[in-house]
Amino acid sequence: LSCVMAGARKGDVWVTLQAHPNVIAVAVLLELAAVIITEGAQPDPETLKKAEAEDVPVLTTTDNTYVVVTKLAALGVLGASS
Repeated sequence: LSCVMAGARKGDVWVTLQAHPNVIAVAVLLELAAVIITEGAQPDPETLKKAEAEDVPVLTTTDNTYVVVTKLAALGVLGASS
């Protein structure tokens, strides 16, 4: 969580393998556009309920984080350090 707290900007999409409720709290605090949870991790009902209440889109994929970031970059979606 500390890495995203230090580097994410408003409107960014967070790609992570973390799926707990604190992910949503951080996304709200940083005003992130969405969270993509990787490697088949599934958020629990509490996390999804919090995401819905806070209007944070949560997407999941079985791809690993590297693959997701590579695909996003190929589409022109670049991160904060780009």
